[in-house]
Amino acid sequence: MILVVGGAHSGKRTFVREKLGFAADDFVDAAQQAEGGVPAAFAGRIAYRAEELVRALDADRALERLIGFDAVILSLVGSGVVPMRAEDAQWRERAGRLGCALAARADVVVRMTCGIPQVIKGNLADAPRGTQGAGAPLEVVFVRHGATAGTEGHRYSGAGTDEPLSSAGERALRDLTCNRDVFRVITSGMARTDQTARILFPNAELMACPGLREMDFGDFEGRSAAELKEDARYRAWVDSWCETRCPHGEGKSDFTRRVVAAFREACESECAQGSGRAVFVVHAGTVKALLSELAVPKMGYFDVHTEPGGAWAATWDGRCLRDVRPASGGDAR
Repeated sequence: MILVVGGAHSGKRTFVREKLGFAADDFVDAAQQAEGGVPAAFAGRIAYRAEELVRALDADRALERLIGFDAVILSLVGSGVVPMRAEDAQWRERAGRLGCALAARADVVVRMTCGIPQVIKGNLADAPRGTQGAGAPLEVVFVRHGATAGTEGHRYSGAGTDEPLSSAGERALRDLTCNRDVFRVITSGMARTDQTARILFPNAELMACPGLREMDFGDFEGRSAAELKEDARYRAWVDSWCETRCPHGEGKSDFTRRVVAAFREACESECAQGSGRAVFVVHAGTVKALLSELAVPKMGYFDVHTEPGGAWAATWDGRCLRDVRPASGGDAR
């Protein structure tokens, strides 16, 4: 999510339209959502006048109403003027709290001054993009690699474990129906994804995208939950819902940002080459990260399950993954 802040008439909406490519009908007046919440049809769009939410709600409830939007536009209120009315002072305080909470949650924060954007958090290249000026939606397919000794042993096999497919994993993949009309496949570049791609798509050129590698589990690599259950560091990581960093590895938020940025770049490259479809052979965690962050309607990270050799299909519109569904043989394999 990108947060765009600034004073009144500072060019916030113009920036989102012209620089990020969103259309007029992508914008939703956040103040209108104070009572009923954000309708599902608006998920993944642009909320403006976010500060007006806190006239009726506290900052925490206002933040809940804004989760799911690609961008939030927040006007800085007060301009140094001391409010005369108590309700105005309370509104300003709640708006400030909301701004702080949004800034902490956002991947990118931009401050607008007289039409000039200043990035004060993150990288603008990672900001969500609209579809204005974009070509036709891109059909995408995500295939999880086949089984390995690590997956069979229920071990954490991430970016630090470059293991091949197991014999059983190879046999299971060869039993799947393959689509021999797929001529380019994007993999993470790890042995297990490259092997899977060569089995399922024997006529395809492989394009390695290291940013799509599985989470780096650091000191937990190659070990199972049963082996780690007495490790206090592991228990703390699990108790945080994987948000804290694995020792010498990654946490879920950092991992998700890495994967989403790599996916966006890969899709831009495919669209630039005139592709109508992009096939990715990646990892279970990679699929979790992409669907939980980009799918509309929203999908929970821990609700996305992909068996070895399993697949998902979706439509990428440059901003969101829509029409997400388990893939069948006709989608890619």
